[in-house]
Amino acid sequence: MRPRLLPGGHHLDGVHVLRGHTDVVRLRAAFETGRRVVIVGAGFLGMEVAASARRLGLDVTVVDPLAQPMMRQLGPEIGAAIADLHRAHGVDLRTGVGVREIRGEDDRVTGVALSDGAVVPADCVLVSIGAEPNVDWLGGSGLPLGDGVECDEFCRAAPGVYAAGDVASWIHPGYGRRMRLEHRMNATEQGTAAALNLLHGDERPFSPLPYFWTDQYEVKIQAHGVLPEGGEVTFEKGSPGDERFVAVYRVDGRVTGVLGWNAPALILPYRKQMLEALAAR
Repeated sequence: MRPRLLPGGHHLDGVHVLRGHTDVVRLRAAFETGRRVVIVGAGFLGMEVAASARRLGLDVTVVDPLAQPMMRQLGPEIGAAIADLHRAHGVDLRTGVGVREIRGEDDRVTGVALSDGAVVPADCVLVSIGAEPNVDWLGGSGLPLGDGVECDEFCRAAPGVYAAGDVASWIHPGYGRRMRLEHRMNATEQGTAAALNLLHGDERPFSPLPYFWTDQYEVKIQAHGVLPEGGEVTFEKGSPGDERFVAVYRVDGRVTGVLGWNAPALILPYRKQMLEALAAR
């Protein structure tokens, strides 16, 4: 995977991306020397870094063109709850605006100009606007390439060639569509499945129940299944604003995903229900 970049500004000292250990070390060092942090992108990575920076006592501004943080991944209802959480911890959250340019002086970042005309001063800028599969080196290989390495339900891209992890797009037999997941648990489980299919000979479809989590401040958010855009969301066992709650995602009345806000035990019955539904397909 390679990070998506803004059109300009990445040559300036103090502008960071976050993909590997070296990036982490550099960003941590920047937090020790600069107080004003601007994070471009309010996805998983951006909001987790925002929480960490606030815990260090830094001034944090998060910029994103969508109406709520993590809206694309979790929907507007949970996005609003995450926005409230971060604002309560002192984050300056600028949603619904984009970045016009990253500004600098003497080859060092000084601020971020936004599409609404505002300029946010910055000692450190993290660009966290997603990543894309790094498959250019496979051009001409004959492997099917699109949104990553395209595999069948067995994680097989070609005879004797299997792919797993963030770069692998495969046909999920339980959901009947192609998926590519950028979460740690999927990389672990899919790597195991691909290795077994490659070495064992008795190929089995890879049909997991997707799972991810994120820790921000005192809140642990865990989700099982698929959280579709446009699906119906209902709150059970609490609601946003409570210390814990469960959000259930449905499409046409069928449960497709569940999210727990500080509620690891409360979401287990929904997980069991979705696992049984997957096994029955």
